[in-house]
Amino acid sequence: MSQELWEDNSIQFPRLLAEICATVEISDKDWEALKESMDLSTEEINELFDRAQEEWEEIKAEVCLRQ
Repeated sequence: MSQELWEDNSIQFPRLLAEICATVEISDKDWEALKESMDLSTEEINELFDRAQEEWEEIKAEVCLRQ
């Protein structure tokens, strides 16, 4: 990965969230802590994960087209 892509937060933040969602089993205790910390519902947090995944898929497609 180029340094330019690595330093671009608009790429790396959705990537991080999408990869966490894909690879980490979030326990009920962790969900509760996350909901409380963010003052969001489970549905709202899931929406953020979904939006991050969609954004990451668009970014990957765009980067592949550049190469």
